[in-house]
Amino acid sequence: MSPSSSHSPTLTRAVAAAAFAAAAAVVNVAATPAIDLADPAATLAAAKGVSRWMTTYFTFSTWNDFWGAWDMNIVQWHESGIYFNTILDYMHYSGDYTMSSFVNTAMTKAMNDRGDFLFGCEGNCGGKWNDDIGWWGLAALTGSELYGTKDTDTIASPDGTVRPSWLHVGNFTLFRILEQVDDRCGGGAYWSRDRNANEANLRLGKTAITNVQVVWFAIRLYHATRAPAYLDIARTFWDWIVTVLTDRDTYLIHDAVYTDDKCTKDANSWSYLYTPMAMAGVALSNATGNPSFLTDGLRYFAYWKATFIDPSTGRFREPLCGSSPRFVCKDPTGFNFPVYETLADMYRLLPDARADVREEIRSVMVAQGRRLLAADPCTDDWNCVRTMNPVPKQYTFPNGTNPRDQIEVLSFLNGMVRINGFAPPAKRPDNNAVVGTRPKSAAIRGVRVARSLGGCVFAVALGVLVPA
Repeated sequence: MSPSSSHSPTLTRAVAAAAFAAAAAVVNVAATPAIDLADPAATLAAAKGVSRWMTTYFTFSTWNDFWGAWDMNIVQWHESGIYFNTILDYMHYSGDYTMSSFVNTAMTKAMNDRGDFLFGCEGNCGGKWNDDIGWWGLAALTGSELYGTKDTDTIASPDGTVRPSWLHVGNFTLFRILEQVDDRCGGGAYWSRDRNANEANLRLGKTAITNVQVVWFAIRLYHATRAPAYLDIARTFWDWIVTVLTDRDTYLIHDAVYTDDKCTKDANSWSYLYTPMAMAGVALSNATGNPSFLTDGLRYFAYWKATFIDPSTGRFREPLCGSSPRFVCKDPTGFNFPVYETLADMYRLLPDARADVREEIRSVMVAQGRRLLAADPCTDDWNCVRTMNPVPKQYTFPNGTNPRDQIEVLSFLNGMVRINGFAPPAKRPDNNAVVGTRPKSAAIRGVRVARSLGGCVFAVALGVLVPA
């Protein structure tokens, strides 16, 4: 799991309360509008309705300006990256670019002049986690799918400052995570960027989610560039997850391995580990022609279905949430955001011969959607935010209104629209093509990266961003 941000928010909850007085006054009192979840036009129209509330609940009035993220009393920093990914994904297939200035401003602040989301962190850095920057980097890759993958497809802030291309920011984020790889316990990337931390889990932990993200990055970069180096990265980390973190009898993915003398594993597991691996198995099978990737991917999918779907209701669940004081989850938990996205990707990547699995994906998504929208009803104009009573101590607005609900519904609809076959518009937005100068500190250069992965030297030429 990603940690809570250790950074101090710049806004008090009292200030946030004042900023959101108007939006927070809206309370859902009606059932969700009727929607045919199998209808592409209906799901797209619903997504457009849900999206209109994003800049109502999330405005620069509740902004942590330095971090390029929402007030961390309300939204953890890494989740801001996930939220922007959700909005960029929506923009990609909908053709609705009204939030592009909002997103571009945030992304340019978060990536800073280096384009790496690390704000100057070098070497051992306390309070920095690789999976956290990973969510932001994956958002940059979604931006590249929207705006384009050329060097000239740059991320532009409304102030006229031009950052590097969306694709290069995603690539550089992967590169920074690869800096955190060694051959202990057979390879893999660390979770925290602090090898001197007092806490053993920070100092020694190589988490599944960090390494699943590496596979996810590499596959998407391979699809964007067709560069074999990315396919090699995906296969290397896939093999490590399968051999080190996976119970091959059940296909449970251990949450982490710790680089102590015994390579101790954490047997806890979370839903968002499985659907990216299932999707990756399909993608790697397609790219290599090796059906074993597909076989393993479908085993991960089967484990996810058996473990993380409530058989009595069909709703996605997180069994560890509330199982002990250690596992107090937010509501919604946030684990479903990447699940929806990767289920939709898996659906689109599956070969025609596996139409049966496509139907399974569609079936579980429709069942989840029906129960999600029934349990968290939206108003007639698609405001899906509940007022929580009692008010949680964190991650809601001070009066208890819960912005996570809006992102949960938009994430689900993003996935459902793509499963329904709605293709992105042929014309891409040109709103980021502004006049500006690329900062010298974000110059693009070719760098040769060498890292020891699984006991062997893994070297690949990558075009990455480095300080001038």
